[in-house]
Amino acid sequence: MEKRTLMRATIQPGEDETAKAQRRRLTRRLIAVQEEQRLRLSRELHDDLGQMLASVALELHSIRADSAELDARLARAAQLVDQLSTRVHDAAWSLRPADLDRLGLRASVEDLASMLCAQLCIPCDVDLEALSRPLEPEVALTLYRIVQEALTNIGKHAQPSRVSVTAHIWDNRLRLTVEDNGHGFDANIAPGSRHLGLAGMKERLALIGGEFTVETAKGKGTAIYADVPLPG
Repeated sequence: MEKRTLMRATIQPGEDETAKAQRRRLTRRLIAVQEEQRLRLSRELHDDLGQMLASVALELHSIRADSAELDARLARAAQLVDQLSTRVHDAAWSLRPADLDRLGLRASVEDLASMLCAQLCIPCDVDLEALSRPLEPEVALTLYRIVQEALTNIGKHAQPSRVSVTAHIWDNRLRLTVEDNGHGFDANIAPGSRHLGLAGMKERLALIGGEFTVETAKGKGTAIYADVPLPG
C-alpha cells in the first residue's frame, strides 16, 4: 500500500543569516502591503458596492408593474441583484473577513470552512476549540490564510468526499490541520500551481516561527499541518 509522502519546510543551503533576515523582512513587508490592499478592497466592496446593490434590490422588490409579465421580469431582476449582492459579500469576506478582528480566529475559520465546503457540497468536520485562545494578530491572520489556501486547493484539485479542519495544543505548540480524502498528489513531481500555494503557506509560517508539513500520496488524500509555537 502506498504511503503518504512527507514534505517539510527546509532551509536553503548556503544562505547566511544576514541574507535570510533581509529576505524575511522583505517578505513580511510584502505580505503586510498585500493585506492592507485586501482590507481596503474588502471595505470598498462591502461598504460601497454592497450598499448600492442592497438599495437597488430594495427598489426592485418594492416596484409593482401593471402586468404579470413585467412583474415577473422585475422579480427576476431583483433575484439577480440579490445573488450579485451575495457574491460581492462573499468576495469581500474572503479578501479580509471582518470576523477575524471582531470575533476572533475560531469563528472566522469555522465560517470559512462552512462556506467553502457548502460550495463544494461536501461535509466538513470541524474541531477548533484550540483556536479560542488569544493569539497575536499576525499569527491569527497567517493561520486563517493557511486554511483559506488549503481549502481552495481542495476545491480546485482534490474532489474529496469529506474534509476536516482541526486544531490542537500540545507541548506549548498549536497544530492546525486541514485534511481531505481526495485525489492527493505525487510530492516528487515538478512544481505546479498547487505547489506554489504550498510554498506560500510555508513561507508565511516561517515568518512567525512556524513549521509547515504536507502528508500526501496519489489516491490517498492530503493532510496539511501548520505548527506554531505559543508564548510561554
